[in-house]
Amino acid sequence: MNSLLLTAPAGRPLPDVVRVAGYAAATCAAVLVPLAVLALGDGAYAERLDRAVLEFLIVVPPMAVGLYAMRFQRYARFGLILLVAGVAWSLTALTASPESLPYSVGRVAAWLTFPGVMYLILAFPDGRLAPGRDRRLFAAITVLIALLFIGSSLFVEAYPGQTPWATCDADCPPNAFLVLDHEPAVMEDLVRPLREGFAILLLIGVTASLATRMRGATPLRRRTDAPVLIACLLWTAILMAYLASRQLWPGAAGVDTLGVLWSLCLPGIASAFFVGLLRRRLLVGEVLGKLTVALSGRLDGRHLRDALATALGDPALNVLAPGPGSSRWLDPQGRVMSGSELAEDGREMTVLRDGEAQAALIHEPGLCDDSELLEVISSLTLAAVEQERVEHELDSSRAQLESSRNRIARAADLERSRIERDLHDGAQQRLILLRIKLSLVEELMRSDPAAVAAAVRALGAEVELTLDELRALAHGVYPSILSDRGLEDALRSVALGLPVPVHLLAHHVQRYSAEVETAVYFACAEAIQNAIKHATGTSALWISVSEDTELRFEVRDDGPGFEPPTGDYNGGLRNMRDRLEAVGGALTIDSAPGRGVRVRGRAPLD
Repeated sequence: MNSLLLTAPAGRPLPDVVRVAGYAAATCAAVLVPLAVLALGDGAYAERLDRAVLEFLIVVPPMAVGLYAMRFQRYARFGLILLVAGVAWSLTALTASPESLPYSVGRVAAWLTFPGVMYLILAFPDGRLAPGRDRRLFAAITVLIALLFIGSSLFVEAYPGQTPWATCDADCPPNAFLVLDHEPAVMEDLVRPLREGFAILLLIGVTASLATRMRGATPLRRRTDAPVLIACLLWTAILMAYLASRQLWPGAAGVDTLGVLWSLCLPGIASAFFVGLLRRRLLVGEVLGKLTVALSGRLDGRHLRDALATALGDPALNVLAPGPGSSRWLDPQGRVMSGSELAEDGREMTVLRDGEAQAALIHEPGLCDDSELLEVISSLTLAAVEQERVEHELDSSRAQLESSRNRIARAADLERSRIERDLHDGAQQRLILLRIKLSLVEELMRSDPAAVAAAVRALGAEVELTLDELRALAHGVYPSILSDRGLEDALRSVALGLPVPVHLLAHHVQRYSAEVETAVYFACAEAIQNAIKHATGTSALWISVSEDTELRFEVRDDGPGFEPPTGDYNGGLRNMRDRLEAVGGALTIDSAPGRGVRVRGRAPLD
C-alpha cells in the first residue's frame, strides 16, 4: 500500500542562469561544431561538408530536445542531462583533426555516447534511474566503457577503422594516449571482440528492461514509452549488424553505411524522446479533459469511479472513502473493507491525502511508476471527494436550516397565541372592566356628583394596573431596556428580580446589531429561567459576557446538573440554539450529574 501526500509537483525548477547557459551552449554547438569540422579537416571539402552535416545532426537534436524538456519542471532534470550529453557528444567533432591529441580525444568521446544514451533511455522521462534492474544495467555499462573501451585506449596504437566518427581510413593519426611501445596482440584478438559482445548484450538488456517496464505500465505510459522502445530496438539491431559486418567483412562499403546509420540513431533517439514527451503531455491533457467533462456535474462515489476507470483504461479501478477505524474504507456501494482485502489480485492501493481530505485508489501497479499521472489523478480525485463531502454537508445544512425555520415559525405562532391569550385574559379584561366602570361613573355623575371624584381616582389606579400589565407583556416580547441601553443593562435588569444571587461580569461589551443583541439576550434569559426552574438547590448564578473576535456568553449554576442529550436538543435548549444559529452563532451545553450546568454561546459581531 502506498501513501501519497499531495504537495508541489515533483522536481525542482531550474535556475534561470542554467536555462540561459543551456541556450547559449546549444547555440554555440549548432554554429561551432560544423565550423570546427570544416576548419580542422584536411580532406576534400565535400567530405568535410558531409562530416560537418553529420556532426550537426548528432549534436543539435539532442540539445534542442533537452532545451524543450527543461521548460517543464517535472522533466527539467532529464532535459539538463540530455543537454549535457549533447555538449559532450560535440567533442566527437575533434576526430576531423589531423593532429593526434584532438583526434584521440574525439574518438574517446565517441565511446562516451554509449553510456549516455543508455542512461537517458533507462531514465526517461524524469531523468532518474529506477532502483534495481535499471541501476545494475547502467553500472555494468559504465564499468564496461571505463575498463574495456576507454581503458583500452592506453594500449592500442590505432582506433578501430570504418567508423562513423572519423573521415580518415588508413592515414588516421596515431593514438596519443598509448603508454606502451607497441600494441599487445591480445587487444585485437580478445579485448576488442569481448567488449563489443558485452556492449551488444548490455544493449539488449536495456531494451528488454524497457520492454518489461512497458508491459507492466499503464496504457498511457505504454503509449508514451513506445517511441523510445522502437528507437532503442532499431539502434540495437543496427549496432549488431554494424559490429558483425565490420568484423566479418572489413573494408566493405556496406560497413560504412551501417556505421552512418548507427550514428544517425542518436538524433533518432533524441527525436523519440521528443515524441514521447509530446505524446505524454497530449495524453495527460486528454485524460484531464475527459475527467473534467465527466466530473463537471454533481458527483457521487460511483460516478467518480466510472470516470476515472474510463479515462485510465482500468475497468477494475476503485475509489474509496475513509471508513470507521484507521484501516477501514468504504467502497462506492457503502461496504466497509480493510486495505488488505481491497488490494488483492495484484492490485495496488494508494492512500491520498491533501489537508483534511482523504481517499484511496485501488489501481493497477503500473500507475505507481507514473508519478505525474498519479498526482494528477489524485488531485482530481481529492477535489471530487471534497466536493462531494461539501455537497453532503450543504444538503445537511439546508435540511437543518429548513427544520430550524419551521421550529422558529412554530415558536412564533405559539408566541402570538400566548400574547393573544395574555391580552384576552389580562389587559383586555381589565379594559372591559374599565369601560364598565366608566359607564358607572357616568351614571354616578347624575345621581351623586359628590362621589365622582373618588370614583375617578379609583379608575386611575385601574389604568395604572392595566399599564403595568401591558408593560410586563411587552417586556416578554422585546424589553425596551435592551434597545435603549444595551445588552449589559438588559441582563442586569433580569438579574435584579431573581430569587438567587447573580454574579454578572461584562468585559468590553458594546452595542451590537439588534439581531445579535436579541439572540444573546433571550438565550441568556432562557438559560437563567431553566436554572431557576430546574436546578433545585442552586445557590447562585454566574453570568459572563465578553467580546474578542466574537460576542461570547456563559451562564453557569451550581445545581445538581444533568446528562446533556447526545443527539439534537429539544424544547428550550433547541430554541436557544435556533436563535444563535439564525445569526451565525453556536451553543454548547456542558453538564454532568452533580456538577451543575454551564451554557456557552457565541455570535459573530458582523
